[in-house]
Amino acid sequence: MSYFDRQAIVLYITACTISAGVGGCSSNQEQQISHLSQCANIAFPEGADVVWYEHDTRFRESTSVAVVDIPNGSIDDFKQRSGFAEFAPGVPLSWKSYWDTTQLNDPLTTDAGNEHSIEGYRDPRRYVVIHDGGGETRRVFIHTDC
Repeated sequence: MSYFDRQAIVLYITACTISAGVGGCSSNQEQQISHLSQCANIAFPEGADVVWYEHDTRFRESTSVAVVDIPNGSIDDFKQRSGFAEFAPGVPLSWKSYWDTTQLNDPLTTDAGNEHSIEGYRDPRRYVVIHDGGGETRRVFIHTDC
């Protein structure tokens, strides 16, 4: 995806977000999922629910931070279709601050129930942590630079 394609997506999402406040854009969640899918090559399964989302563009790079609940039965498919090579237990210390603004990062304070993506260098850069807190969904923490 070219720089101009990404900028067009950013402009569309920004316009949608602004117009949502005055009754526009029927599904902001669909726009957020679409942006993360296109920007970071993340394939979300049916039933994914965006709990928190923030997108920021500056200096020709955009950063998206999201917290998404995914049904337990879809996690393996999510990993495979998104092209994640491996996951390792825990959360790297240097990653924990990526989700501070969400105020949903309490599960990331310990390694228990968490696994993180191991991708080495790739473009776009994706930082993904999956938290298994029991129940029918897993909470996925995403930070990506496009």
